[in-house]
Amino acid sequence: MAITPEHQIYAELFAESPDMAVEFLRERDVRVPEYERSEITSCDLGHVDPVERRSDVAILLRGEGPKGLHDSLMGVIVEVQRDPSERKRFTWPEYLACLRSRHECPVALLVICPRQSVADDYAGPIELGHPGFVLRPLVIGPKDIPVVTDPATVAASPALGVLSAAAHGARKAGVLDALNSGLDKIDPEKAAKYIGYSLHLLADTDGQQALEALMMANTFDYHSPWVDSLRAEGEARMLLRVLTALGVEVTEDARARITGCDDVEQLEAWADRAPDVSTVDQLFAE
Repeated sequence: MAITPEHQIYAELFAESPDMAVEFLRERDVRVPEYERSEITSCDLGHVDPVERRSDVAILLRGEGPKGLHDSLMGVIVEVQRDPSERKRFTWPEYLACLRSRHECPVALLVICPRQSVADDYAGPIELGHPGFVLRPLVIGPKDIPVVTDPATVAASPALGVLSAAAHGARKAGVLDALNSGLDKIDPEKAAKYIGYSLHLLADTDGQQALEALMMANTFDYHSPWVDSLRAEGEARMLLRVLTALGVEVTEDARARITGCDDVEQLEAWADRAPDVSTVDQLFAE
């Protein structure tokens, strides 16, 4: 299945903030060892088919253990699942087993579902066949994502603010205000990235329009052209990530054409075409 920009954004949020995955585990009463640092490790599980055998995000928690001060204490596989896929019930156990074997530590599976119906579909156990060998994915749907209305929380964890905005921004009062005000307190370049993420995840909803209005009227003193430019920047960044994930080589000229494009509709059209191309020239073909 082709990797979509939405899918990639959710994966990026956890790759950039791996401790956020730990907090979701703890909220599910998973015992997480005391650790010194969290790091992203290889998602490649050693197979030649990267689409079918590559987890979205693999996190390793390191700290003092039997093997030393930087021992592998626990692994976390984060999978983003936008639509039902029976095949995942077979590949997810493999992801856990491979990461566990590689680092010789316990591994947990966290499944992020932007749609609650998909989260409910994956809530059940996965029977592997061996007696007692059952995988119960830890599934996070919109109802499991906190409603963040405190700007200080957004400033401390922008990724969580984006998740909250995506899950609740179109319906819950105060969520988008908190995102808007909280991101104003962090580095502007990073704030622009997270706003770009939020606008994309809220696309075609009342939440998108509300966030744009907040940005222009309140904390951010910008006009509509800036909003369009920011959306275009986010679309271009996501398109480049998708092309890389699909194994399409992007030349410097093609990269410049994509990043220099300020037409959001054109970028979206390229993104829709990306899963069907094998070369970047095909992306631009009329």
